[in-house]
Amino acid sequence: MSSRPGQDAGAAVAGLFAERSATGGLATRPPRQQPQPAQAPAPAPVTASRVPVARLRQGVELTEDEVDFLRSLSRPARTGQPRTLGSKFVATGVLAAAIELIREHGIDMDGVQAGDHAQMAARARAALERAGLQPAPELDTSTTRSEAP
Repeated sequence: MSSRPGQDAGAAVAGLFAERSATGGLATRPPRQQPQPAQAPAPAPVTASRVPVARLRQGVELTEDEVDFLRSLSRPARTGQPRTLGSKFVATGVLAAAIELIREHGIDMDGVQAGDHAQMAARARAALERAGLQPAPELDTSTTRSEAP
């Protein structure tokens, strides 16, 4: 007679966590085979960052239209990659570049109130325009919000 079914299931689940990965190695990919001498050498791997940087997670609220725009930028047809890059990846890059420019050129925060997204977007847009960024005529900028002067 075997042990109770709960004990068997518990042992199976515990076995998954006995490995370094949560899946116990079930989700690992098989090792790549080395190219044969007659084949061209594989391209050098692309590194994500030259200098490791500690990253902190910062939550932001975007409209569905803004998220759709970011998703459209990350699609394989746009990037040439085999998979989508992900809207979060694209948003992180866009925000990092904007922060860098605003840090260099400054932004007027006098009088901005918490929760006033339209005013904050207008201030950030003005700061980026002062940094020399003008919307390109061939790009669709209909997803951006701006306040009338």
